[in-house]
Amino acid sequence: MSYFADKQQRINDFLRRANQVLPEDNPLYFSGHYITGQTKNPDILFIGINPGHRQWHNLPARKANTRLVPYQSQPCKYIEELQLGNRFAKRVLDIACGGDLSKLEHCAETSLLSYFASPTESVVKAQIKKLPKDMQAEHRELTHLDFAAINPKHIVCIGWRTFDEFIKRYHPKLDSRTEITSKQLPIAINGTGKDVKMMDYYARTEIDGIPVHGVRHFSTPLSRAMLDDMKAIFRGVWEEMKTN
Repeated sequence: MSYFADKQQRINDFLRRANQVLPEDNPLYFSGHYITGQTKNPDILFIGINPGHRQWHNLPARKANTRLVPYQSQPCKYIEELQLGNRFAKRVLDIACGGDLSKLEHCAETSLLSYFASPTESVVKAQIKKLPKDMQAEHRELTHLDFAAINPKHIVCIGWRTFDEFIKRYHPKLDSRTEITSKQLPIAINGTGKDVKMMDYYARTEIDGIPVHGVRHFSTPLSRAMLDDMKAIFRGVWEEMKTN
């Protein structure tokens, strides 16, 4: 059994057992996919905290749409979301792929904290905390990413929580003062030009020979200068991949 199929089976098994423990009105929700896109040697592996869920309070729909299915490769979810007009997916395409959809077809995406969807990170964390300690540890192990199996050319952590947690998990001894290159630019607060502060918007390091990029979450305010610079950075990333 492949790494991807085995992991899907373990997720399905965990979900069945967890939902027998959790209250009936607060089950874990799983869309049926923990990773999408070109999963073997993707050009970019995008990593978020966990999948969002906009209709969380529709409990019958949440239960009905939870899918316990065998692993099957899927197009990168941002492609489908682009077709639905999702603004976040459009920013992923515009910033990280220079607006070129064909590049996104060779990327993958997954989650770091949990594969179970929720409206916010705190909701799924609270659900996991209701499980026995051994299942909590099992959940954390379940989310471990095998970079030898996936073998991404580059990793992009979307949001500082994702980037910080990724470093903590996969390179806890990293010296951020010398091994992470970060960039800041001024941004207006509350939409005014009067109250301006410096804000991190991009960072880069390397783990096990894989370049890892951290970006300010694309759903948060970004200045034009930040957007333009990140687009230029990722143009360089694609050029880098051509030469390697």
